[in-house]
Amino acid sequence: MCDMSAKADANVVEKGDEGIVDLDEAPCFIVFFFFLLFLEDYFEFVDWLETVEDMVYTGKPSKGCGMCKSRRIKCDEKRPICGQCQKSGRTCPGYPDQFDLMFRDENKALARKAKKGSGRSDKSQESRSVSPNTPFDLVKSPEAESSRALTLPTSAPNDQQLITVPPSTLPVDLATFQDFMWQFDNSIPSTIVMAPEFEAIPFFFRNFVTLPQVAESMRGYLELIVPLYNRAQPSSALHLATTAVALATCGNYPGRQHLLRDAASTYGKAIRKLNEDLKHPFLARSDESVLATLLFSLYETIMSTDDTITAWGNHVDGAVALTKLRGREQFEDPMSHDVFRAVRTMMITSCVQRSKPIDSFPGANGWLASSLSEENAANRLTLICIDLPNIRSRANVLTKTPYEASLEHEALSILDLAELVDSNLQEWYQTLPSEWHYRTVGIHNEPNEDLSEAERWMGEQHVYHDVPLASIVNDYRVCRIFCMRVIMACVSWLAPNPKHNLTSAYRGAVFVIQQMVDEISACVPFHMNYDLQPIAKELGQERNAAEGYGGLIYVMLHKTLESVLL
Repeated sequence: MCDMSAKADANVVEKGDEGIVDLDEAPCFIVFFFFLLFLEDYFEFVDWLETVEDMVYTGKPSKGCGMCKSRRIKCDEKRPICGQCQKSGRTCPGYPDQFDLMFRDENKALARKAKKGSGRSDKSQESRSVSPNTPFDLVKSPEAESSRALTLPTSAPNDQQLITVPPSTLPVDLATFQDFMWQFDNSIPSTIVMAPEFEAIPFFFRNFVTLPQVAESMRGYLELIVPLYNRAQPSSALHLATTAVALATCGNYPGRQHLLRDAASTYGKAIRKLNEDLKHPFLARSDESVLATLLFSLYETIMSTDDTITAWGNHVDGAVALTKLRGREQFEDPMSHDVFRAVRTMMITSCVQRSKPIDSFPGANGWLASSLSEENAANRLTLICIDLPNIRSRANVLTKTPYEASLEHEALSILDLAELVDSNLQEWYQTLPSEWHYRTVGIHNEPNEDLSEAERWMGEQHVYHDVPLASIVNDYRVCRIFCMRVIMACVSWLAPNPKHNLTSAYRGAVFVIQQMVDEISACVPFHMNYDLQPIAKELGQERNAAEGYGGLIYVMLHKTLESVLL
């Protein structure tokens, strides 16, 4: 009996002061311990597998409507209503926003992954912590480890013969690594914040830097941004100026006003960078520096502050100064010559608005640079109007002076010059191809009680091939209005002398002004309505962006027209 009792006592394990355990059950604890290790490795493998799956390219985001996506059929992407939905009689929910197509939203997936990892880490942390109710420890202090030993007490015959079994612990290196992984998993943010320019710049290029679809209408600087932006350094003034304009454009969208602060900060950086470049002889004469200066003027227009007109004019003057500094050498490079044409166009518009004479350009031909035969239709219009600022300056000096017979020669000279320019403008318009002319899509007959609140102008509603082309045709109308205003001013100044019978000239000028104003007003819906812009739809421009671009072009036209009619 004693031997059997001693044998039974030998099969007992002591675990600290928490109780005794039969040695026959010890293998169960070891198996359970290794099972926990297996769970740790399994969860880490699952997390790694999910990470790999997130990294797999899932293809280009679909531009189709939401209904076709849910039905898993190909969408024909017709605007404004999907053809598949129209055939099946379903309600088309519309197409995704350009921001969602360019940048896939990973916030929800990351949040779900972080939450899943956090839950697992909490469970594993609990399994690794010390619990007074568990028969063994996964983590043990150094003091406890130093006291691990096998003891066989020999005192007191009634005492049970006990053996102390050391607690099972993880290897030190593995425990440290798992603790690090727990900290790493719980430090993943719920969302990843992307720098705003990574969304703004592609959006700006996609919707605002659109090449005119008619080669004869190319004369501006926006179509030059893409090649010059690609060859410029990321820290260049051109890159910073483009970023500022892009942020300002997106900042005018509802809910994105916070981007205007980033736009102002980037604009300041671009100004400082350009000032540094101007100290360098080569960089000061580069195409990038001139184009950055023109972008500054666009930024001022978009921000629309009280000093917009003044700041806009100052930037245009800066671009003109840099262009004159570059001299005739710029005509040897096609890109530089295009930059020259863009500056020339902006200069004429600026000088007309401010009644400022045009500065002379070094060279025999001055700002003409080349013959009319070498220019496209848009640039021929610019060259026809190149004398308008000087004509207006002379007319302003004359009309501010009381009538004197000795100044009649000056008045008649200005009158003849204005009529000559107007005649050239009419000839230019008559030689345009048919695609340049407007199409009438409707007639608005309801009278407008308050013109300032009217949605449409009385009369015909006009549409054009695209917005850039319509902008050039409207520039033609503004120039004709300008000539008519000069003619009216000269006729009024000559009125005290009855020998000058110019009543018919005055009435003709009034008629032309009204006709030009009606035609400009008739295309307002075209600029502001995406459904009336077929090219914008074909290019896949976002609706709000296309309407915003058309509105911006029209606002700039209105500013010029406003200064002409004063």
